[in-house]
Amino acid sequence: MSRILLLLVALMAGGLAAFLATRGGTPPPDPAVPTQPEIIEEARMKVLVAVAPIGVGERLSATNMAWQDWPENSVREDYIQEQAVPDALTEMQGVVARFEIFEGDPIRQQKLIRTDQGYLSAVLDKGMRGVSISVAAEAASGGFIVPNDHVDVILTRGSGIAETVVSNVRVLAINTRLGEVGGTGGPADPANPRAEIFGGTAIATLELDPGQAETVINARQLGTLSLTLRSIVDFAQNAEDTAQRNAPIKIIRGGREANVMTGTAAGGGSGDVTVDPASYTPSDIRGPITTAEPAQQEVLE
Repeated sequence: MSRILLLLVALMAGGLAAFLATRGGTPPPDPAVPTQPEIIEEARMKVLVAVAPIGVGERLSATNMAWQDWPENSVREDYIQEQAVPDALTEMQGVVARFEIFEGDPIRQQKLIRTDQGYLSAVLDKGMRGVSISVAAEAASGGFIVPNDHVDVILTRGSGIAETVVSNVRVLAINTRLGEVGGTGGPADPANPRAEIFGGTAIATLELDPGQAETVINARQLGTLSLTLRSIVDFAQNAEDTAQRNAPIKIIRGGREANVMTGTAAGGGSGDVTVDPASYTPSDIRGPITTAEPAQQEVLE
């Protein structure tokens, strides 16, 4: 009996040892590998973009535009799309940019105009005129005035009288430069703002309505014109600017009044005369007298 018990104990001990040995040698299960989420590529379509800066008045060409993939949900209606205009690279050549288009930006229909005329006439707003005046750097905010700035035009006459003749008008060009970029514009060193200033005397071309154009052209005969730079927050027209946009200068000659800004005689009588503004020089002007309208100046001769 004892032998049987010893045999059973031995068998149980051997089985237990075998079980423990087998379990201890089993490698642990591999950790679960996280599954990668499925990547769904965003739908894209080709749009026409600028591959080089395009300045105001510059014409589109094969060297400054190309097709580029663009996220479909970011495509605006005014973008030029390949599926709508497949031959755009050919059809758009020669079209004029009315506004600047920077490298990498989509080319939008609203920034373009089809014309065979000069680039300056293409960027003028409807009904406006381009008038050029000569200004020295010291009379134009140190030469820091650049295209698309807004300025007031001030007339200084021989007796030291200064008055604003037109207000809040846009600068179209400084010499041959239009806008900030492109063949007509970019400064020698874009990282250096001093490269944008002009020195000496420059030709500033202003965007004026017909009345303002007459005012400025006639004011050139009366004295020296200067430009004062306006803050960007003042660019929007206001009532005060509208009231001063064509301030006449009256001259009394031989007892008769004449408006030198329009060249028409004042008063409407048959004895009134028409004054040729070119016949007046700063030395002819001897100072203002009080008038009913603050925007007008009168001089006696």
